[in-house]
Amino acid sequence: MSSSKRVVEATPQISISSVKDFVSQRNSVVQLSLTNSIGNQSPYFAKTTTTKCYFGGTRPWFECNLCSKRAGNLYLNENGTDLFCRVCSNLRYRSQGFSGSSRLLMMAFDADERAEAVFKGPQRVKFLYKGRPTKRFKRFLKYRQKAERLSRIFTN
Repeated sequence: MSSSKRVVEATPQISISSVKDFVSQRNSVVQLSLTNSIGNQSPYFAKTTTTKCYFGGTRPWFECNLCSKRAGNLYLNENGTDLFCRVCSNLRYRSQGFSGSSRLLMMAFDADERAEAVFKGPQRVKFLYKGRPTKRFKRFLKYRQKAERLSRIFTN
């Protein structure tokens, strides 16, 4: 990984889905209270907006404090003073730091981890329901097949 950018997966973030119940048309600013690694709580303010959905209703979004674009997630900047979108926070995804065979190897490990998470998740997996495979079991099989396909690439 040669990039000096921080990684999304290791950066504190807030998702719009976690605060969507507090978003209203009248009040477009939401006050968030986030706890840092030391345990101190700090207040942050985030602007929100909504868009109309095709079949009715609305979808809430955060509005980046720097570029004013819509975002589903806001990330804490390096100083820990404000929340910005991924681009303004100068973040990259973990997979963007790998190339070629390294990326394939990472994908194989991720697929294997996902398969295990589906199979050993908090709920017990039912293999069949009324004689047919369940969606959860099909998802497990899909991730497992992907992991096996990618591992075959590295063993050959």
